[in-house]
Amino acid sequence: MNLCVHKIFSFLLVILIFSSSFAQDTLRINEAVIKSKGIRLKKKGLYDGEYITDYNIRGFTQDILFENELLDFWSTEDVSCIDAKSVSYLDNNVLNVKWNKDQNGCDWVGFGIGWDGWKSKDFAYVIDTLALELVVRSPNESFTNIPWAFCFEDYKGSQAWLGYNISFLKADLISQEWSKVVLPLSLFPFDEFDTDASNIKQLLVQLFSEGEIEIRSVKLVPFAGKLKNEFIAQKQSINIDGDFSDWEDNFQKFSGQQFCVSYSDEYMNLAYLVQDDTPLQNSKTKGDLWNGDAVEIAFSTNPNANDKRNFLLLSDQHIGINCGANPYVWDFKRSQIISNCKLEIIEINTGYLVEASIPIDYFKNFEFKSGIDLDMEIAIDLGTIENRQNQVRWNSNNQDGFHQTPSMWGNLLIQ
Repeated sequence: MNLCVHKIFSFLLVILIFSSSFAQDTLRINEAVIKSKGIRLKKKGLYDGEYITDYNIRGFTQDILFENELLDFWSTEDVSCIDAKSVSYLDNNVLNVKWNKDQNGCDWVGFGIGWDGWKSKDFAYVIDTLALELVVRSPNESFTNIPWAFCFEDYKGSQAWLGYNISFLKADLISQEWSKVVLPLSLFPFDEFDTDASNIKQLLVQLFSEGEIEIRSVKLVPFAGKLKNEFIAQKQSINIDGDFSDWEDNFQKFSGQQFCVSYSDEYMNLAYLVQDDTPLQNSKTKGDLWNGDAVEIAFSTNPNANDKRNFLLLSDQHIGINCGANPYVWDFKRSQIISNCKLEIIEINTGYLVEASIPIDYFKNFEFKSGIDLDMEIAIDLGTIENRQNQVRWNSNNQDGFHQTPSMWGNLLIQ
């Protein structure tokens, strides 16, 4: 054999072996079927060789995961569990996903997008300014919940998962009109699960229940919205007498309810204006007060605490007020009544109002200082004598579990 031809043949053989090994390692052939694979080029003009420079966000250019062309894509192999395919819609191609996990043999149902030819993606430096955006529609009836979980996986196999939340939907419903679902990257727990955002391999999506949806595009887009609600606490003297006139109209409204937080040198002051058709009904005692009419506040006394944490610190507080016939202020973490509190609860036409002052020295080594930023969540429990019927939350109203997860809390700004 000619020496030159022999070298070329050997070189191609090495490439072929390497490519096969790479595909097996990264795409998990035994679990998934590769739908398509390719490289995306953007044409600029009429002539060959003219291509535009990729759109970039602070230098990040790997922004399109799917749009019109279904590339670098795989899904669970059994089409009875999931059937994901490109279909024509007007002048574009969209991704139609029909799935049913609620049947035998569908233990893990999902798909992945490696995008940009499975190259490593580095968005560590733009996490706070990017969001994952899906443009979706329903081919059938309207709905609001997408029973999916989203994940970015790095090249060492670590995964950062984030479940769907209705707050991500930028419309009232997912109907037959196109709507956007926006997931800020900063909500993905990269640090908690040791996922390297500078070496991302693919987007994974795990599907639960059953349904059908069409996706027009999946992109990484600029994000400048606020992830958390904010409340500004002012320093003021409050008389706990059921008269809200000294609160200076600083109440914040949410889901038909209102609350206010202020402070003095000695007290943390709380006020709630609760709308309730069956007010002041709570037969529970001690830490079970949440299971009837009650109000709650969770907050951190450490301004340096990581606000993305999914566990409680010693500096995190959770206080509840039983608003039944025998009211009291309860510390959920220490499982005890807080003594020396001032408390007034009054029934009104639309429900009831609550005023409370808690001694600041109850919280060890803490004081309110102007300019600090604390984590905080407010909850109002609406119940009857038997049990709680609903809980309304200020920052995390669409997701349960605030009492264990400070990352779901909003911000308390001390003025």
